Amino acid sequence: MKKTESELHIFYETAHAELASALEMLAACKATDSSKQAFGYFMHAKDEYNHARTFLKMLSNRGKRASIEVARNFRFTSPSLITKGYISNKGFLINTMKLKDFIAFVYTNELLAKSSFGNILTLVGHGTEEAKRISEIMTDELRHHGMAKKHFLNHYPALQPWHLMIYRIRETINNKGRKIYDKNSKFLDRILTPLYKTMAYLAGTIAKKLNLNEYKRKGKNLMNISPNSIL
Repeated sequence: MKKTESELHIFYETAHAELASALEMLAACKATDSSKQAFGYFMHAKDEYNHARTFLKMLSNRGKRASIEVARNFRFTSPSLITKGYISNKGFLINTMKLKDFIAFVYTNELLAKSSFGNILTLVGHGTEEAKRISEIMTDELRHHGMAKKHFLNHYPALQPWHLMIYRIRETINNKGRKIYDKNSKFLDRILTPLYKTMAYLAGTIAKKLNLNEYKRKGKNLMNISPNSIL
């Protein structure tokens, strides 16, 4: 059960990340004036949609094995792309970043994603149908990474490959920071949730003991009630 719950969490988050990437690429497709770039962005989005569908299917399969209480926590809804921070409520990356930084961001994150999928491949076990699909996704991510690198160096010849390394280090640090934040958030949730429930229980217990009969107004002429009374 612990393994299933761990897989649910991983596939749940990965499905969010892949679907968010697809939406980011579609936004980039709409924003560019180059038909060649638009086609590239569109095909990239198509790959990411397929990746998301794969992980949603894997999520569904694990959800059927888990209890209803556990599975309910991993029910996928599109609005959570924003509430969980995979899509910024300030807008898509292509609208909030310089094109150079956007391409470098794609370059870096596709490589980081490929590394993460290597861990998932180990999790599901080699030789399975799921492992085959994940291997195909890893190949897609490497292709996306290579295309972003080629675009970056072709359109920004003044920059060198080591500039991309700086982007990669920075994004790696950001990713680790997000993971630390996520762990701390879950830790605080485990601590504070019982406290919230205890306070709610105490408030409910006190409310049941209050005599509210004097505030009942049914069948009374409200015009005869003192204006200082609580309605």
